[in-house]
Amino acid sequence: MGDQKVSIDWTSLEAAFENHSPDARSYLDRTSGEVITVVGTDEADPLVARVNSNPDNYVRVEPIPSREQYRMMERFIATVHHPELRDRLQDSIVGKGAFRRFKDVVTQYVEERKRWFTFRDVLAHQYIMDWLKTNRVEPNELPAWSLELPPEPDPPEPGVAAPVPQEEEARPETGELKRYLQAWARAHGEEYGYLFGPAAFERMADDMSGEFTFFRRR
Repeated sequence: MGDQKVSIDWTSLEAAFENHSPDARSYLDRTSGEVITVVGTDEADPLVARVNSNPDNYVRVEPIPSREQYRMMERFIATVHHPELRDRLQDSIVGKGAFRRFKDVVTQYVEERKRWFTFRDVLAHQYIMDWLKTNRVEPNELPAWSLELPPEPDPPEPGVAAPVPQEEEARPETGELKRYLQAWARAHGEEYGYLFGPAAFERMADDMSGEFTFFRRR
């Protein structure tokens, strides 16, 4: 079995790699290219019976693992040239809740958000193509996917400030408070055993700005 060209259902295969539901199991049929997804643990399910009756015809599709998705974020951060923005993104992936925090930060920057989604899609598609090779599944035709990472933005000119996140355009004092607290966390984190990372202080700044009005000392 293997090395037989098949017409793969690319949309369903991509969805299977993105499906992290604990109740779902997906399989690729090596002979037809069909992707089937089983929900639940009912062994009497007809789809389960299909897989069990011809186990050599099916290969289990595991969703992209968390460690691989974490590396995707790291690779993207390495392409961000503005030091302030890069620091914010790096801070966001430290500790529990990294994926949510990273998304919260990057979505505040319109251009970087677009670039991240393209960047992430390319890496996910590369992962799927490598998986097919590893499992000796040869498609009849390739999907309409770009497998080339988007070009990195040009480094900023000296003295050019980092883009301002949307939330800070209306309340610039919040951004100043965040930067101060995060700089403090980086400088003193080791002293306190990193009990709270810089991202936690960003959340603190958000909460404080909702409760208090701050005036910049001039």
